[in-house]
Amino acid sequence: MRLFLLFTVLFFTSQFSYSQREVGSYVHHAEIGALLGTSNEGERVNFSLQSFHGVQIDKLNTIGFFVGFDTYPDFSLMPIGFGWKHTITPEKKYSLYSSLDLGYGSAWFQKKETENGFQSWDEGGFMASPAIGLRKKDKSGNDKYSFAIGFKKQYARSYEGRLSSGISATVEGIPPGFDSLFEEKFVFNNLFIRVGMIF
Repeated sequence: MRLFLLFTVLFFTSQFSYSQREVGSYVHHAEIGALLGTSNEGERVNFSLQSFHGVQIDKLNTIGFFVGFDTYPDFSLMPIGFGWKHTITPEKKYSLYSSLDLGYGSAWFQKKETENGFQSWDEGGFMASPAIGLRKKDKSGNDKYSFAIGFKKQYARSYEGRLSSGISATVEGIPPGFDSLFEEKFVFNNLFIRVGMIF
């Protein structure tokens, strides 16, 4: 349900984009692709979706915010943050560009699970993602299609705790309501490939 709500919001916000991307105009850049990396099981390929909403601040630069959906082994994260895109050759039909995204990968899609006196949950963390790419203009002279390759570093954590029996003393570093808590940290280093459309 949450994923459906996210896609619905992204679709309707994209309908208000301008056909001419002049200074001060709204830009929507929707991308889909794959995250390539390794895990304990070996090489992995995961799904990635991102929607950037920004403002053209000059001929070369766009700034704004992004929201997306990434899958990892045992994780589904929703990256949210600020993005910057710089067009290197804006006058050409095929223009080179670079981008930088900084934000937080939220574990909003993940649910807490309680079973046999234990509770487990996941949390996201900081993410950073530089990229380079190629844009192609449409007949009207606006950038329309994109292809990008880049790197994404995503931090995340997983917790499992034994629920308190009500008779144990409070232990420093363990949240109230738990007798013990196990924390596992993850760092996902990804190469990614994405294709997109610019509205």
